[in-house]
Amino acid sequence: MKKQINKSDLKKLAQISQIIKQSKTFFIAGHIKPDGDSLGSAFALRSMLNRLGKKAEVYCLDKIPPSLSKIKSFAKIKNSADKTQVFDCAIILESLNFSRMGDIIFPKQAKKIINIDHHLLHTDFADVNYVAADSSSVSELILNLFEYMKITPNKEEAQDLYLGLVTDTGYFKQVNTNANSHIAAQKLLSLGVSPDFVENNIFSQKSLCSLNLLGAALLNMKIWKDLKTAYMVINQKMFKKTKSSQADTEGIISYSLKLGGIKAGVLFVEESKKSIKVGFRSHKEFDVLSIAKKFGGGGHKNAAGCTIKKDLNAVIKIIKGALNAR
Repeated sequence: MKKQINKSDLKKLAQISQIIKQSKTFFIAGHIKPDGDSLGSAFALRSMLNRLGKKAEVYCLDKIPPSLSKIKSFAKIKNSADKTQVFDCAIILESLNFSRMGDIIFPKQAKKIINIDHHLLHTDFADVNYVAADSSSVSELILNLFEYMKITPNKEEAQDLYLGLVTDTGYFKQVNTNANSHIAAQKLLSLGVSPDFVENNIFSQKSLCSLNLLGAALLNMKIWKDLKTAYMVINQKMFKKTKSSQADTEGIISYSLKLGGIKAGVLFVEESKKSIKVGFRSHKEFDVLSIAKKFGGGGHKNAAGCTIKKDLNAVIKIIKGALNAR
């Protein structure tokens, strides 16, 4: 089975291909607080550009999550570029806008800007905006670029793209998984990708600190029965007691949807006394993106998030009210 790409996206792939051919130096970055998709797609793209004789580097303001530290290629990441450096092209991955990277460069430092994204909530801030909200991951879109340019990913590139694919589909269990997700997986597996490497070295490897944090969060899970919503709270005391960090919160929210009869889950993470990160997950018919958008957040219909600058108790009340009003 072959994936079908619409005419609009083919036109954008042609434009991106042309810019790549005409450029020599590249800045590549995804969003702050990187995940497997933003990093996997970025490093696969970097490797491809290097193979074409281009000079390309991946940048990220934040540190790589401990769960992804075993990926050798990710060690080549850079925190920021010289503020006087000018790139032929900046390729920005799954970012709502240019500043979503954390302002590690300014737009004037790139002669051309390419925006590649798969979020429903997005902005067209670049010279070329390749945004496909029906795609399960940015890694899937980078695979489309490989194929359009008639470049076969090598094993390492395929592994990075597969990592991004399984990260953003939750190993093909989340509602954004579709036929194209499996077509992309089949192609990557045929290139020598080892699924057990990704599973055993990334998703199944947890520190004692992270497991203790998960246990603490589950012990304090509560339910808003009338809203069919489960929520968990992780505060600074819990971080301190379990000797964990915010990076260890990844994946915890998914446990809220394992309860029978629950349509949505919310995770409140206390970043500081006046800054609460709110994560949302939901089953197919329950739109949480519309709620996150009210507070300046983004994401997908069934997986979204935002940050609210108020104390924890106030934020919990605000979100409950927003859910009740939907």
